[in-house]
Amino acid sequence: MNILIAEDNQYTALQYDRVLKKCGHDVTITKDGQDCIEKYSEKAGKSEFESIEKNPFDVVVLDQSMPKMTGAQAAQEILDKKPSQRIIFASAYGLSGERNSEKFVEKVEFLQKPFSLTKLVRTITGQ
Repeated sequence: MNILIAEDNQYTALQYDRVLKKCGHDVTITKDGQDCIEKYSEKAGKSEFESIEKNPFDVVVLDQSMPKMTGAQAAQEILDKKPSQRIIFASAYGLSGERNSEKFVEKVEFLQKPFSLTKLVRTITGQ
């Protein structure tokens, strides 16, 4: 699978990267929501980003509380362009306080921190 991860905690991001690559996945790590959107758009390419049919990543894993742009804001921007994109929130915090979160709450999956790396892999792969 091709996986995009936005996680501002460097140690946590490194753990995700290692375990997912060990399982044979292609992983792109970003440090915040803004960087995530930039990498997502870059991967999609200008013309493809507007196309609903193809998602540039199999799954996007987002932390909620990040600098520059929250996970919810990044998810909303991605889903506005690619409504079929699979998104998983991996966060100790819910979406409380996020405006318009009800618009996409049914479109995303939640993984409550703390969780094991095995749980992360199983959630991503659906096993």
